[in-house]
Amino acid sequence: MFAVVDTETTGGNPVKDRLMEIAILLHDGEKVVEEFSTLVNPGVPISPFIVSLTGITDEMVAQAPTFADIADTVKRMTEKSIFVAHNARFDYAILRREFKRLNERFQRKQLCTVHLSQVLLPGKKSYSLGKLCREMGIPVQKRHRALGDAKATVSLFELLLRTGRDYILRSVFSDELEGADLPTHLPLETVDDLPEETGVYYLLDNHLQVLYIGRARNIRKRVIEQITKELVNEYESLKDHIYDVHYELTGSELVAQLLELEEIRRLTPRFNFTRRKKEYRYGIYERTDAKGFMSLHIERLNSQEAAVVETVSYSAAARLLRKLAADYLLDPCLCGLAKSNGIPMLSPEVYNKRVSQALRKYRFDHPNFFILSEGRSHHDQSVIWVENNIYRGFGYIEPENIENDLQSLKDCVKPYPSSPEAIRIIRNWMRKRSRDELIRY
Repeated sequence: MFAVVDTETTGGNPVKDRLMEIAILLHDGEKVVEEFSTLVNPGVPISPFIVSLTGITDEMVAQAPTFADIADTVKRMTEKSIFVAHNARFDYAILRREFKRLNERFQRKQLCTVHLSQVLLPGKKSYSLGKLCREMGIPVQKRHRALGDAKATVSLFELLLRTGRDYILRSVFSDELEGADLPTHLPLETVDDLPEETGVYYLLDNHLQVLYIGRARNIRKRVIEQITKELVNEYESLKDHIYDVHYELTGSELVAQLLELEEIRRLTPRFNFTRRKKEYRYGIYERTDAKGFMSLHIERLNSQEAAVVETVSYSAAARLLRKLAADYLLDPCLCGLAKSNGIPMLSPEVYNKRVSQALRKYRFDHPNFFILSEGRSHHDQSVIWVENNIYRGFGYIEPENIENDLQSLKDCVKPYPSSPEAIRIIRNWMRKRSRDELIRY
């Protein structure tokens, strides 16, 4: 049985946006045998853009059922069916998120008619639902409404079944775990029951000792991929020792990266070859001399002052400092690299701008801030804390407990050690994820 699904949402972000209309057409491989469609009260305003696109307004959904009201129907119609949608990843993610808000797990096998069309109907100008249906002569009524798009998807799916039924059935019913070369001592049920959520996972031996730590946006998918395809060469012996898989959900990918880093540092699993703990002993420190010039010095790390950059050795710090001096025309004297000044003297203001530019890639734009990102459920948000350019740790907080004095954010954070790797992870994340909320202080 196939459950052909289409959703209309308050936006294009399955993490933050909400369901406002859904249609499910149960298909037995020959015809539709059951139909369900309804508007859904999203609990949030609908933007003017979405209103213009779909025609669905706040007034139309005001008296509609909430997702909690229809959740049992959605579960019943999809639980023994293959989840089919055009761009299935989005519709599936929306429903997973809605169920997560109810503290329920939603996990189904999926088929995407976009991908199937690309394989079975190659060479089309576009694989968007509207354009593909026009090219194939499939009528679409009420475009960008859930029932109209679901019916068009059914027609497209039936065409695909006629074109390549064997291919579709093989791709569906050959479960990714069926016939997989699993570790001898790892039960299939343990792997199959892993969550399709973001977090950190631990591969354990028969004494529950950690062999390997990894992170993933989809823990189940990543573990299956690793244990069935990647355990070769130096990892081959790992396969014989895996008895169990544990995990910790984080919600936020950034928190997953930071937790993975710390857990590998703390537990030093013997199969995490590429993430061995580094011991940082030296650092480049910034000072200001009596004339107002910023100077840079290599010193042993100390707990009283944060280094601009930490390195594993004095020679590594010296190499980096020489490169910075050459790239940004810094005074070798003020970098502790020479006894005589090889650069014409500038005013402190002009020279200090050069130093600040040289150090910019090692610092945040603002030294004190919190990053509020995705939580483990609808009821919380993750909080990552940086103070004085030092990573302090992360935690979770209910949105209604965020107070203006910021003390609530500090109190929810569990301390974790800072490191150059943690700072680099956060800096790279901030460059990519501008949609996360940033609270500076």
